[in-house]
Amino acid sequence: MQPEIKSPFQQSLYNPEQFTITLELVPSRGGHNREHEHTLALAEKLAHDPRIQAVSITENAGGHAALSPEVLGREIQKLGLDVIVHFSSKDKNRNQMESLLFAWDRRGIRDLLVITGDYPQEGYQGFAKPVFDLGSVHVLDLISRMNRGNYGPNQGRGAISPTSFLMGVALSPFKRLEAELLMQYAKLHRKAEQGADYIITQVGYDARKFHEVLQYIKLNNLNLPVLGNVFVPNLTVAALMRTGKIPGCIITEALYAEIRREATSLDKGKQARLLRAAKLLAILKGLGYAGAHLGGPGLTYDNIDFILNTADSFADKWRELIPKMNYWHQDGFYLYKKDQATGLNTSETSVCAKRSTCLQTNYRLARLVHNLAFT
Repeated sequence: MQPEIKSPFQQSLYNPEQFTITLELVPSRGGHNREHEHTLALAEKLAHDPRIQAVSITENAGGHAALSPEVLGREIQKLGLDVIVHFSSKDKNRNQMESLLFAWDRRGIRDLLVITGDYPQEGYQGFAKPVFDLGSVHVLDLISRMNRGNYGPNQGRGAISPTSFLMGVALSPFKRLEAELLMQYAKLHRKAEQGADYIITQVGYDARKFHEVLQYIKLNNLNLPVLGNVFVPNLTVAALMRTGKIPGCIITEALYAEIRREATSLDKGKQARLLRAAKLLAILKGLGYAGAHLGGPGLTYDNIDFILNTADSFADKWRELIPKMNYWHQDGFYLYKKDQATGLNTSETSVCAKRSTCLQTNYRLARLVHNLAFT
């Protein structure tokens, strides 16, 4: 059920006349350093830009300990900008989740991106022990129950004052193998069942794959707004994504080779990467996405302004950009067959002759495995 719309971000997200723009921010290690001040300075500029509806704040991105996201979030809220706080299950058991959610609701932090989170990396005296008490689907169920004001008759809990969280979820159409992709969409059904309100895609640079998401949602009547991820990597991050070191983020060999060539220029390829991001943003608008989620290391306000303005300049010719926005594995799987006229997808599945039977089988399998593991 769609929650009561309150924040400017939510108003924009559910307004079909608006294209919602958000930007991902990564908290620094510690709250008293130059990096933190730079982040706040950027947020202040964004707060005065009506094109930006919110910033999202990561929680221990990449498994590395950092400043808790709600701390940075509250500071940014005071600047007049909405925040989406990442809520992951990797470091918390269910009791701590409840406690933290009560606190965030009390402080007015109610727009969430619910994720499982990255496996913890090395820290104090070695590697932290991950928790993963609940997976992202069960976390969605927990928050949905909190929004309703009770935990149900089998939870042993009395009624509570209802919370009012908006729950975003992640989805990656950028799965190389058919089985991986079908499980990803099967999990999306479970997330939708447990109350997901909107979707943010993972990172990739392929027009057909982005179109695939909208096709799937439409054909399966999921009715969730989607923000497409427009990530601007530097050469170092691109190399990590190419080798699978950053989960959910795909840089193919062809794209990596192009980024390496661009990096030989005087600006080390930054302008070329910003231009590519602007082209992808224009394609997302043209495809009918609800919005876009921008991100990338070291982005400045001027970089963001360039991406937005340049994307607008491509508004009338976004279809011409499709043929070159095709950075997918040569042997990578597409859920739908290609439309030779548009360069996008038809509604005919590549999976099997009877799409619904094939996908429903994978969906039922995903539910069975999940129920055996967690119930």
